[in-house]
Amino acid sequence: MNDFYKQPKAMQWVEAILLLIVGFLPAFYIIEQGYSQPLFYLLFLVYVPIGQFAATPFFTLVGIYKYYSPMLLGYMANDKQIDLHIGGSFDYLFVMSKYKAGIEIRNKLLVYQLEGLLNLIHLIENKSVPETVNIVGTSYFFNNRTLHKMGFDAENPSLFYRLNLFVNFIDLFWMYSIAQGKPSIPKIWNVKNAKISGGKLMESKKAIEALYDKMKTKTTVH
Repeated sequence: MNDFYKQPKAMQWVEAILLLIVGFLPAFYIIEQGYSQPLFYLLFLVYVPIGQFAATPFFTLVGIYKYYSPMLLGYMANDKQIDLHIGGSFDYLFVMSKYKAGIEIRNKLLVYQLEGLLNLIHLIENKSVPETVNIVGTSYFFNNRTLHKMGFDAENPSLFYRLNLFVNFIDLFWMYSIAQGKPSIPKIWNVKNAKISGGKLMESKKAIEALYDKMKTKTTVH
């Protein structure tokens, strides 16, 4: 669990609201300046990582983000669809900062993603999430072979997903670089949109458990 959420609930709310307010002040400034100088709006590409960092704890507390592991969350998850995302910069700070850049972080990220899928399977098995739910996600961490082994169907992402990746490029760049242990540009042009139903995900439980155990062993070794 992210250490931030181990604090008393009242403290979480106070800090989350303060962070949200402070984090959104640059956005107001950009908007105000943009009225007379439209080029200021380009600063939103730089501001996006700041805004997302500032909003993460508040979005989590109000249920917009639902975590299945410390580094795997569902955005606006409901009984019809769960849109999976890797944890962002706020989660990196509180969860991943204790691991070494490179293979240790890369392996741990994969462990957390697999752990999240297994926790989601557990929710489906317990009827907390319906088997009919559509589970979607965009990832450049898993290759097509691994996705298919886990039961996912991989396809090229929509224009919306590609634009979303572009807008979030700064965050993707530094997080991917840390995972690689050196400055690296994420291959967002190779990204795949992965889809699976809740029922089919349950059928892939053994394959996911096997990969999870394998990755946990690697993490322990490193």
